[in-house]
Amino acid sequence: MPRQFPLASARPLLAAGTALATAALGLGLAGAAPAGAASTAHPFPTHVSYQVGVMPSASQSARDAAVEKEYNSWKATYLHHGCASNEYYVSTKGDDDARNDGPVSEGQGYGMNIVPLMAGYDPDAQSEFNGLWQLVKDHKDQWGLMQWQLDGKSCQYYSGGTPDAATDGDLDIGYGLILADKQWGGYTADAKAWLASFYAHDVAPDGHLKCEDDGPNTDTRPSDMMLDHLRAFAAYDTSHDWNKVIQRTEAVISSFTKSNSPSAGLLSDFVVNANTSSPKPAPADYQEDQPDNIVGYNSIRVPWHLGTDALLYGGSTAAVSLRTAKLESACLKGESGGNPQKVYPHTKLNCTPYSTSDQAEEAGDSVGPAAMAAGDQAWTDAIWKQLGSNPFGDGYYGETIKTLVYIVMAGDYWKP
Repeated sequence: MPRQFPLASARPLLAAGTALATAALGLGLAGAAPAGAASTAHPFPTHVSYQVGVMPSASQSARDAAVEKEYNSWKATYLHHGCASNEYYVSTKGDDDARNDGPVSEGQGYGMNIVPLMAGYDPDAQSEFNGLWQLVKDHKDQWGLMQWQLDGKSCQYYSGGTPDAATDGDLDIGYGLILADKQWGGYTADAKAWLASFYAHDVAPDGHLKCEDDGPNTDTRPSDMMLDHLRAFAAYDTSHDWNKVIQRTEAVISSFTKSNSPSAGLLSDFVVNANTSSPKPAPADYQEDQPDNIVGYNSIRVPWHLGTDALLYGGSTAAVSLRTAKLESACLKGESGGNPQKVYPHTKLNCTPYSTSDQAEEAGDSVGPAAMAAGDQAWTDAIWKQLGSNPFGDGYYGETIKTLVYIVMAGDYWKP
């Protein structure tokens, strides 16, 4: 859903002393389904051999240890036991995404991906996952998808208008349910019901992804183009035509980049005319108070998502993702001079910085999977090194993206 970031300033520093005591995180969740502990099919670390590219030069044991350290920090700071006794949510602490550090559906989806991937290392992962899912179930909109923004104190929807859902959160929640089903079993009915709602309300008639479930059928947001998720949906749920969604998403990427960023492969934060053969950048102020016609805090996630798709599915199945990831990786390496800290969160589609006054670690971190897929060892290693720091004091958004990118770059991101 729209991310409101002022352009002129860097993202806010995370206040000192905000770590949440972890004792409450091990509590069992009464009423969370499915009940009872289950065996873990893919305990962390589950090492994956990706289809293309390179791995960071650090040893596998060092990579696993780095992920564990990051997860411990992320969980202590952002995984909260609440709003109800049988609920968990991912706090937006350190950012301005929700009132009183409350949850947004995007973050809830991130948590529902992270926690099952860390099962085996985290003995409480299933109870935490069930609590994350319980909060989603308790805060659905009229279409059966998660209300995108909740107040951290009242735990009620507070954004303007009728409660609606954001496509990125809906995608990750669906993917998280599939991960949980493959990890522990028992989530099949929930996962398929969720995917049915998603297909009915977040997919436009021509197959492209809408920006939100009550939005128009004419626009899309490239940061929602999680093609690895869509491929998993297609394998898991044969009752809907997910291949149509995959093919249309790839067509939008190809058409847009050919016309608007042929040498860099960049996609703007929002795209209009997505239901035509000529998708184009949205107007500058289409949905947010930052330029929507260039790469911003939304589309910095594109090289992460497309790079991950290429790593998991290879250059034949994921040809569009691999081609675009290679172009973006080269562009952003050139823009930054090979320094991930100088991958700026606002970049023009011709691969020049829109502004150098705004910096955020997640802009560079997100390039990691694309650098790997592109086979660029030095660039991959530079990004891996940055992951071990927090140079700009990033809060929820940056640290949560970092956790997921860490899992991918460590080679622990297994395909459900």
